[in-house]
Amino acid sequence: MRNVISILVCSLSALVLLTGCNGPASSNAFPPNVAGTWQAEGSVWKIVLSKDGKVKSALVPMGEAEVRPNETTKFEMKDGKFSHITAGECIAEYKPVERELFVSIEQKEIYMSLPGDSLTGNSLDIFRGPVSEDGKTWNAEQTTVFDYGPRFPQDENDVNNPQPLTFRKVEEPNAIADSNKNH
Repeated sequence: MRNVISILVCSLSALVLLTGCNGPASSNAFPPNVAGTWQAEGSVWKIVLSKDGKVKSALVPMGEAEVRPNETTKFEMKDGKFSHITAGECIAEYKPVERELFVSIEQKEIYMSLPGDSLTGNSLDIFRGPVSEDGKTWNAEQTTVFDYGPRFPQDENDVNNPQPLTFRKVEEPNAIADSNKNH
């Protein structure tokens, strides 16, 4: 299991080193129909992509927290205790010929306060799939790799079997500022 996680993390790291945090410079022509806010059907996941092709934020299932690349998000739990998630690199790439959108959300440090206990770990979520011609639907496959310690092991089959997840565009890009503004 650790080998699978290591391979995925190394591959993603190599991609970041070779292409930068948001893909090669030539991919700066992020189509307007891809930028915007994408909400997953039947899931908490919400990913905001700016017009300049960057991940601006993501609402993640763990704590239903909104994370931003390379920032720490602190949030209060129902029992009044605090938890936090420190996001790492968040990558967005788009291949126009295939209309394929690739997004990865790294949560490099997760601390969740639980009643009488806590959970620590990290995760990497990868979404890949085609965007419809009208730019309103993104049919992604999601792969999640996590390490929450020995109490919550990940089944290797989960890593090798991406799950389908359909996103709908809920906000257009003209309502979202470029990521280099305001953040």
